[in-house]
Amino acid sequence: MKTRRQFINTSLAAAAGASVTSSQADSFGEWKSLFDGKTLNGWRKIPRISVGGVLDKTSTPEEVDAAIEKTLSWHRSQNSPAHQHLGDWRVIDGVIEGGQDPPGSRLGAYLQTEETYGDFELEYEMRPDWQTDTGVLVRQHPAGTVGFQVLCDHRPDGGIGGFFTNGVGSYLAAPVVVDGDMDQDFKVKNLREGKIESRFAHAKVSNAATYDQFREIWNVNDWNRFKVRCVGANPVLTVWINDLEMATLDSSNTGIEGYDTSIIESRIGRRGHIGLEIHDNNPKKGWNQWAKGAVSRWRNIRVREVV
Repeated sequence: MKTRRQFINTSLAAAAGASVTSSQADSFGEWKSLFDGKTLNGWRKIPRISVGGVLDKTSTPEEVDAAIEKTLSWHRSQNSPAHQHLGDWRVIDGVIEGGQDPPGSRLGAYLQTEETYGDFELEYEMRPDWQTDTGVLVRQHPAGTVGFQVLCDHRPDGGIGGFFTNGVGSYLAAPVVVDGDMDQDFKVKNLREGKIESRFAHAKVSNAATYDQFREIWNVNDWNRFKVRCVGANPVLTVWINDLEMATLDSSNTGIEGYDTSIIESRIGRRGHIGLEIHDNNPKKGWNQWAKGAVSRWRNIRVREVV
């Protein structure tokens, strides 16, 4: 797999320069569709291989890419199951469906845009099965498991409409957490408020929605429309669901003691891919993260960049 430097023609000087704040990002270009409704043209399938642990002793983009490549090379040389698994991605009736291949493999994958994006707004609709641990990554490294994830963890104690920082501090910013019971055909019944996971550090967010506000606008077992704004070198990220602002995260001001924001520049840079996620299963959690045979669905995916 090529490194970020081969995919992204950017410089540290640009990343350290003047950034666009959320309030300033009012000059966008035209909307561009990322999905033609028929094929996966413009996307590539990649495995979900965790690389976060090897990044602890890296400080420069070159060290980051070298550490990631070393991990990926080991998986390639061993022909590991994780490296072989690219997910089951299909286009059915104008919808992208993503699942584990074969169902029950417990392995994750991404469907990643071939192009990269810097400051932008992204819109898409999702209809995930229950139980799935999914979402969309922005500013995603080519390797996959480094980037900012917009959560749609449609599972017990899953965050929806918040953020998780994959390989960029691994902190959670989830104002709304759901729980529920499995119904027939991977549907959820008795959707209710869940408990936030205590194993992660929790970042502060502004304009956070409450669970009651979320429940008023969320279409249970149906399609929901997400809008994401990502602007700035250390990005300000905002997510809306069905026009309700769920949260805004300023990644340069997380409120987490000791958090070093320089890792955003070294590990991601100023641009990145957009990726759809199939999470892997933790055997200790059974099938809570991805029910055997479940899928997540996306449609009407489009982006417009700051000009």
